[in-house]
Amino acid sequence: MIPRNESGIKIQASSKSVKSYKIVEPGDFIISLRSFQGGIDYSDFHGICSPAYTVLKNKLPIDKGFFKFYLKKERFINRLSKTTIGIRDGKQITFENFGGLVIPYPSLPEQQKIAQFLTALDKKIEHTTGEIEKMKEWKRGLLQKMFV
Repeated sequence: MIPRNESGIKIQASSKSVKSYKIVEPGDFIISLRSFQGGIDYSDFHGICSPAYTVLKNKLPIDKGFFKFYLKKERFINRLSKTTIGIRDGKQITFENFGGLVIPYPSLPEQQKIAQFLTALDKKIEHTTGEIEKMKEWKRGLLQKMFV
């Protein structure tokens, strides 16, 4: 979920249609029309979204980071795609179908440990990717000097 002005798409809506939109709070998860392709989305923002989306608010204490990772896992997305109704781009996921999925609920400390570990791995991957890009640039520079 991103602010409308950061989407790169000009979206227009009438004030009448906006009245039916759903309020999204930071920390909410959202079942979008394409969740069967990319998992359940997470919002860092306060805003609104189309009534075609389902906004999920936790009732039990959770570590948002843990579920941000889990709800984007390929294995979860494959299970999610089996709950869709319709064909191709017209597929939609109903809350009733989503509610039938068994989702793990480890203890809160375990969720936090898993989220911290995966976040640390992501940071390491990001750092290593940056280092690789620097080495590629260095290599290009060396090759240019070699073959002048």
